[in-house]
Amino acid sequence: MYKDYRTLTDISGPLLIIDKVKDIKFGELVEIFLPDNSKRRGQVLEVNRSTALIQVFEGTSGIDIDQTKVRFLGRELEIGVSLDMLGRVFDGLGSPIDGGPSIIPEERLDISGAPINPTARNYPNEFIQTGISSIDG
Repeated sequence: MYKDYRTLTDISGPLLIIDKVKDIKFGELVEIFLPDNSKRRGQVLEVNRSTALIQVFEGTSGIDIDQTKVRFLGRELEIGVSLDMLGRVFDGLGSPIDGGPSIIPEERLDISGAPINPTARNYPNEFIQTGISSIDG
């Protein structure tokens, strides 16, 4: 379920500060609806009680504090992946920028990936020489 807010309090560079938010999480995607009906995307960088800091991917020019609506999407950034991506060039949101055809994803993956369980890793048994005497001993 989407949550819409019109409680922007500040704009600084590519960042928006929005107040009176509830149940927002770090990394959550947002859509920003400007007064001219254009839409931009962003991501929550920080949440502090009822205030959220949002990075706007396409910049903040033209955003009006009083007339802009922010929609929290309740999910993190995902990227569509497929073997057709090999050798291609993409922007930061995963869209091709090399002039080639669009990618038809076989699967959508969270860009943060799954957390690694530290107890499941193999314990290092061999000495790794770094060449730094204070580390090597």
